[in-house]
Amino acid sequence: MRKIYILMALCGVIAGCGKGVSKRAAGHESAKEHDHGVIEAHEPGDEAGEHGEKGHGGDEIVIAPQKQAALGVRADTVRFEEFAEVIPTSGEIVSANGDEMTVVAASAGIVSLSNIAEGSAILKGGKIATISTKEIGGGDQLARAKSAYETAKKEYERDEALLKDNIVSESHYDQSKMAYENAKAEYEALLAGGVSDKGIVASSPIGGFVKSLLVRQGEYVEIGQAIAVVSQNRKLQLRADVSEKYYDKIAQISDATFKASYGNETYSLKNLGGRLLSHGRASAGDYYIPVTFEFDNRGSILPGSYVEIFLKAKPLRKALVVPLSAVVEEQGVHYVFVKMDEDCFDKREVKLGQSDGINVPVLGGLKEGEMVVNEGAIKVKLASVSAAPAGHNHNH
Repeated sequence: MRKIYILMALCGVIAGCGKGVSKRAAGHESAKEHDHGVIEAHEPGDEAGEHGEKGHGGDEIVIAPQKQAALGVRADTVRFEEFAEVIPTSGEIVSANGDEMTVVAASAGIVSLSNIAEGSAILKGGKIATISTKEIGGGDQLARAKSAYETAKKEYERDEALLKDNIVSESHYDQSKMAYENAKAEYEALLAGGVSDKGIVASSPIGGFVKSLLVRQGEYVEIGQAIAVVSQNRKLQLRADVSEKYYDKIAQISDATFKASYGNETYSLKNLGGRLLSHGRASAGDYYIPVTFEFDNRGSILPGSYVEIFLKAKPLRKALVVPLSAVVEEQGVHYVFVKMDEDCFDKREVKLGQSDGINVPVLGGLKEGEMVVNEGAIKVKLASVSAAPAGHNHNH
């Protein structure tokens, strides 16, 4: 019996040693696989990997609250809101009546433009161009006008004194006076914008922005030829061209948003003090109906620029509305990120309606009361791409 106990004890020791060897071998094999990049090992509790995001099963992404704050990720509750029917179209920004003035050449000559360009700000009296007459036939027009004025002035003053002594007739005096006044008017017209060493200055009669330059550097201009158009930009107009297929909705249009081609900002007429001016009629052979708004230029909006317009008609029934910044697109499919709890986000496919350039109604995929990422959605998307599929299980 004693021999039997000893034999059983030896078997137990051998078995324990075998298990230890197996564990060491398994660990060694795991390390070998990790060395070859097949298996990524983490310390206990380190499930997030380098970036702190963890695979969450399905389309869920986990981002620590501290990381969310650093990335600028913000979420808000989705609610039903009144959303107007949107008519997408295009149009143009034009200056309001009375806010533009044209700068003309006071003399014929060669134009030398100042250091300005279309869209440049300019003060009242600011120099647009200088016109030189020295290089053209007839010589310096300013010098000739000055000489004619001084000569006419002397003759007029002399005839005025002689008239008192009845040495000259009144008709001769009247002719002398007329010649003086004409010479004075011509000379002062040339001086109106100022003069410089290069010639006669064409200056802006109002402060504002250079809407358009109508001549090129070194070009010859005639007296009275338009050189530039200056806009005060205090009031601007938005002209939308609406397709005839929306004719029955024209009378319902009351507001709009628009986006210029030279920037990313979308402007709301309501925020710019905008108002509807008129609903036009399509002219013969034209398939578009003009709709015009007027608004205050409180931003860097350039007259003459073409814009994408979102006209707002009669309000529809209430809809779940999210900002466009909350929506991401992948191969034509739209998604939002729904916040499930403090660190978990669900990538949710949604069906969208027609946006107004700022917000968009969600027709399917969301429920009222859910929290959607409306700031930093693209950061969450990048986090979902870089997240390590480390088998993290998140219980709700």
